[in-house]
Amino acid sequence: MDRNRRIEALSVIQRIKEHELDGHAAQMGQIRVQQAQLQTEMSDLQHRVDTEAHINTPEAAPFLAGFLQAIETRRAFLQQELQKLDEKAALIEGRLFETYTEARTNEAVLDKSLLEKRKEADLAETTSLEEVARNRYLRQMANKP
Repeated sequence: MDRNRRIEALSVIQRIKEHELDGHAAQMGQIRVQQAQLQTEMSDLQHRVDTEAHINTPEAAPFLAGFLQAIETRRAFLQQELQKLDEKAALIEGRLFETYTEARTNEAVLDKSLLEKRKEADLAETTSLEEVARNRYLRQMANKP
C-alpha cells in the first residue's frame, strides 16, 4: 500500500515537473520572438541609414545629423532591450535545466518503483500459481489408489 502511495505521489510530481518544463519552454519561446523582433528592427534601422543617410540637396544637410542621432539613440535603446532579454533568457535556461534534471531524476525513481511493484506482483502471481499447482498435485496423489 505504501508503495502505491509513493507511486501516485511520484506521478503527481512528474506531471508538475512536466508542466513547469512546458512553462519554461513557452517563456523561452516568447523571449526568442521578442529578440527576433528587436534584431529585425535593428536591421531595418541599418537599412534606413544605408539608404537615407545621403545628402541630396543642401537643404537636407541640417536634418541628416538629427536623423543619424535619432537612429543611434534608437539603436542604443534596442541594444539595452536585447541585453535585458538575454539576461532573462539565461535565468529561464537555468530554471529549465534545473527542472529538466529534477524531472529526469523523478522519472527514474518512478520507473524503479513501478518495476519493483511489477516484480512484486509477478512474484505474488508465481507464488499463487505454484500453490495451485502444488494443491492439484497433492489432490492427484491423494486420489491415486
